[in-house]
Amino acid sequence: MNVSPLVWISFGLTSLTLSVMLAGDALVDLVPNHDRQDFEYRRDVAEALAVQYSALAEHHQLETIKLSMERFAQRNKEIRSLALLLQSGEVLAQVGDHTRIWVQPSGGASSLEFIQVPIFAGNQSWGVLQVAFRKADLSQSERFLNDPWVRFLTFVGVTGFIGYLVFMKRTLRQLDPSGIVPTRVKAALDALTQGVVMIDTRDLIVLTNETFCRAVGKSVTALIGTDLGAMAWKSSDSAGALTVYPWTRAIMDKQPQDNISLFLPGEAGASKKFIVTTVPIMDDGSTVRGALVSFHDVTELDRANSQLKEANNELEASRVQILQKNQELEVTNTNLHIEMDHRKKAEAEKEKLYQQLMNASRQAGMADVASSVLHNVGNVLNSINVSTDTLLKTLKKPMVGDVCRIAALFSEHQDNLQSFLTADPKGKQIPSYLGLVAESLSGSHQTIQQELDSLVKKVDHIKQVIMSQQDIARAGSIREPVSVEDMMEQALIMAMPEPEKYHIQVVRDYRPIPAIMTDRHQVLQVLVNLITNAKNAMIEHSDSTRCLTLRLGVPAGSAFARLEVIDTGGGIKAENLQKLFAQGFTTRKAGHGLGLHSSAIVAKNLGGALQAHSAGEGQGATFTLDLPLVLVEAAA
Repeated sequence: MNVSPLVWISFGLTSLTLSVMLAGDALVDLVPNHDRQDFEYRRDVAEALAVQYSALAEHHQLETIKLSMERFAQRNKEIRSLALLLQSGEVLAQVGDHTRIWVQPSGGASSLEFIQVPIFAGNQSWGVLQVAFRKADLSQSERFLNDPWVRFLTFVGVTGFIGYLVFMKRTLRQLDPSGIVPTRVKAALDALTQGVVMIDTRDLIVLTNETFCRAVGKSVTALIGTDLGAMAWKSSDSAGALTVYPWTRAIMDKQPQDNISLFLPGEAGASKKFIVTTVPIMDDGSTVRGALVSFHDVTELDRANSQLKEANNELEASRVQILQKNQELEVTNTNLHIEMDHRKKAEAEKEKLYQQLMNASRQAGMADVASSVLHNVGNVLNSINVSTDTLLKTLKKPMVGDVCRIAALFSEHQDNLQSFLTADPKGKQIPSYLGLVAESLSGSHQTIQQELDSLVKKVDHIKQVIMSQQDIARAGSIREPVSVEDMMEQALIMAMPEPEKYHIQVVRDYRPIPAIMTDRHQVLQVLVNLITNAKNAMIEHSDSTRCLTLRLGVPAGSAFARLEVIDTGGGIKAENLQKLFAQGFTTRKAGHGLGLHSSAIVAKNLGGALQAHSAGEGQGATFTLDLPLVLVEAAA
């Protein structure tokens, strides 16, 4: 155990004092014997009783003897039994079960528990008084602890140890070798960064500085007088403890020991490394008186060196990896050069293919334009065919032939024309019939005029379609103020002039939209496509209900005019909605897949959008055309 020398000295002095007291007791009997005192006391009491009882026996007062014995036994609890026996052994008086309790001592002498006193009548033995005392119930340890001598020794040992400790502490403070060191020298030693220890020839520490105390984690008072080698120093070459310390070897060989590495175990398994230098201290007669030992704490430096070695090893490993990476990069660089050559060849081939692709793209664009022109012109031509049929039917009406016959009748009766018109039955009908013919011709003339106007517009639309496709490469388009409602009606006339012919009901849901600036013919192109597709979808659909809804309006908070064409046709499957506006895609057997594709392109060029929606097959479809709401005033 790490016990201070002051404690050992105090303990030694206390032990010495107790030893002197025990030796005095053994030699001169200083301590009274309590057993012997008890024996002498009991013997005196028994002899006094014997004298008293012998006097009473001479006067034959046996009852008094018995009564006295009983009273004595009651008052003295240590007495187990009493008996007064005659010389012949006859029991004259007794108290308690004396025969069972009494044990005759060896040799006839009395003992501490069994005392017998002889009674004489003159010079002759008359009888004997036997007294049996109780044995003490205390155990050996209790007897030992209750012994006054033991308590006295304990008191002397404790108080003496404390007194010696206080006394020796004050004495050693006066005898502390560090006390004779001047204050400035001690301050200089404490200022050193190295630990300094001065030891005697028995390796006991005589003087040390604060640096060494902090290094080993002990105070100066705890170190003074202790063995320097008792700190479990370990060598750097061996894990075990040292057998010969450098300061011991320096004292034995009278030679300095320089730069010896020692380890001192610390807390939590950590250890400190010291570089130890020892110089022997000799007097004028070359006799070694001790040694001066310096301890240089190199723990942090050693740890830094270890970390530096680890970092160096890591750098070395990194250097090897870098060399490997460089070799890999060289191989990769070579492969890159080869690949670059291949890529240059591929780029040349790519450029050639690109030129071919551009030519093919131009041809495809020309074909796309031609297809769009043909499709849009075809839609208008269908309307022209309808108008032409209407004109032919109008011209083929029999009213013209009837006028010719009336003219012939007038020529035949020109001499009696008045009587013919008034008296002849046929002549009487001519004026009324001429009124009917005039009315019919007037209606036919109006119809022909309307159809001719429609033909002019349709031919103009065909002209505009062709011109717009011819000018597709030029930026912008011809924008003019138009009425959205008029465009919808014009597109309906062009796409479906006779809806009742196809049993289609047209529902108009027009909300007010101001005139906007846009390309009339491109919008008509889109609307004609949408209405034509709606008509075909409803004709091909087997349901009897056919309703075409045309809706115009401006959504709340929107900057677009919305034009909707809603039909009750066969609807659109969900998987076809995403590819509905792709070029060449169509769901009709006779379709070409050009109308919706070109319409979507036109809507995008106009700054709007074309969308389609359907709840599913057989649920009809809704096509929505959004056009920028560029007002005429704002454009101006």
